[in-house]
Amino acid sequence: MTSTDPTPTTTRPFLALAALAFPTLLVAVDIAVLNVALPTMARDLHAGATELLWMTDSYNFLVAGAMLTTGAVADRVGRRRTISVCAAIFAVASAIGAFATTPELVIAARGVMGLAGSAIMPASMALLGGLFPDEKSRVQAMGVMMTVFLGGMAVAPFVGGLLLAHFWWGSVFLMGVPVMALTVVALPRLVPESRAEVPSPLDLTSAGLSLVSVLSLVFALKRGVASGPDSPVVVTAVVGLALGVVFLRRQARLAHPLLDLGLLARPRVRRTLGALFLTALLMGGTSLFFNLYLQEVQGLSPLRAAWWMLPMMVSMIAAANLGPWLNRHVPQRTVVVSMMSLMAVGFALYAVAPVSTAGRPVVAAGASLATFGIGAAYPLLMDGVISAAPPERAASSASLAQLSNELGIAFGLTLLGTLGTVVYRLRLGLPGSTARQSVLDGVREGRHDPALLTAVKGAFTDAFHVTGLVGVTAMGVVLVLAARATRETPTDDGTSVPRTVEAQLTP
Repeated sequence: MTSTDPTPTTTRPFLALAALAFPTLLVAVDIAVLNVALPTMARDLHAGATELLWMTDSYNFLVAGAMLTTGAVADRVGRRRTISVCAAIFAVASAIGAFATTPELVIAARGVMGLAGSAIMPASMALLGGLFPDEKSRVQAMGVMMTVFLGGMAVAPFVGGLLLAHFWWGSVFLMGVPVMALTVVALPRLVPESRAEVPSPLDLTSAGLSLVSVLSLVFALKRGVASGPDSPVVVTAVVGLALGVVFLRRQARLAHPLLDLGLLARPRVRRTLGALFLTALLMGGTSLFFNLYLQEVQGLSPLRAAWWMLPMMVSMIAAANLGPWLNRHVPQRTVVVSMMSLMAVGFALYAVAPVSTAGRPVVAAGASLATFGIGAAYPLLMDGVISAAPPERAASSASLAQLSNELGIAFGLTLLGTLGTVVYRLRLGLPGSTARQSVLDGVREGRHDPALLTAVKGAFTDAFHVTGLVGVTAMGVVLVLAARATRETPTDDGTSVPRTVEAQLTP
C-alpha cells in the first residue's frame, strides 16, 4: 500500500503538475546545455579532451547508474521529499560547478548533479498516479511532462548561447539554482507526499551492485562506440555483466529487494519494457547515422543540419500531447499500434535515402515520423509500467522503465554503430586506406579526391540504409510486444488480463 499526506490540497492538480515540471525542465536543459559551453570551459580551465568528455559523461553516467537505487529510496522515504532533497543538492552542486577553478571540480559537481537528477524524473512520474488517478488524465499529465522535458532539450543550445554571449561559462550552471530553490519552496505546498505505507529497509549491498553494474555497462557501451572493443571496454563489460548477475540473484533471495523481479513476471510490464528498450535502441542507433548523414554526406554545417533536425523536435513535442489526447477518444491499443507503425515508416525512409540533396527532406521526414511515433506512444507505455506495479513501488517501476530507455540508447549506439561501420568498410573496400576508419576520415581524405569522396558518401549511405532496414524489422517485434501489452490491464491482484476479459468482469 501507499500512504499519502493529505496536507496540501489535491484539488489543484495542475498547479502540482507545474511544480513537478520545473525540476524536470532543468534536468532536461542540463543534459544538453553543457555542449555549448565546453569550448569556453576548455580554454578557461585548460581542460584536455578526456576531461571535457568526463564533464559531460559524469552527469549522464550517474543518471543511468543511480536510477534504480534512487527510485527505491523515493518509494521508502517519500517521493515528494526525495525530489525536494535532490533539488537542493542539485542547486548546491550547480553553484559549485559554476565557480569551479579546475576540470576535476566540474566533473565532481556534474556527477553529484547527475546523482540528484536520477531521482527527480522517476519520483515525479510516480507522484502523477496520486494526482491523476484516472488513467486518461494521468497519461495526459505524462504527456505534459514529456513535452516539458523535450522542450528543455530543444531550447538548451539557444539558452546556453544567450548566456555565453553576455556572461561567463559558469552562468549555464547558475541558472539551475533559482529553479531548484523554487521547487524546494513550492513542492511541499502543492504536492501531497506519497510513500510506501510500511517502508521496507534499503539493502545497501544491492544498491552498490546496481550502481557499479549499470555504470560499468554504460561506460563500456559508450567507450565501445568511440574506440572499439579495446581492453577497458571488454573488462568493464565483463565486470558489469557479472555484477548484474550477482545483483539479480540477490534480488531473488531478499524479502525486500531493491528491484522486485515479480514486476518482470507480469506480462504487461515485461512486454512494455521490451518495447521501450527496442525503440530506444533504434532511436539511439539511427540518430547517430542521421546526424552524420546530414553533415558528412550532405556536407551541411552544424547550424544548417540543425534546421533539418528542427521538424523532428517539433514532431516529438507535438506528439507528446497528441498521443494522450487520442487516448481519450480511441482505444489505447489503437493509438500505440498506429504510432509504432509510423515509426516503422520513418525507418523505411532511412532505408531509401539517396546520396543527392533530395535525401535531406527524405531523412527529415523519416526522423519526424519516427520521433512522432515514439513521442505519442511513450506516455502510454510509461503509464503501462507504473500502473501495473504495486502502488508502494511506483517510483521503482518508473526507474526501471527509464533505465530500459537509457540502456536501449547505449546499446543502440554500440550495436547499430558497429553494424554500420562493418557495412561501410565492406562497401568502400580500399584495404589499407585511412578512409576505411570512419566516414569522418573518408570525407577528410576525399577533399582532394572527388572519386574517393563519392565512394565514401555512397558507402556510408548504404550503411545508413542497412540500419533503416534493421529498424523496420525490429519494429515488427515492437508492434507485437506493444499490441499485446496494451491489450492487457492490471487487475487488483497485480496480474494482467485481456481488456475484453476485464470488461466482462466489470459489473
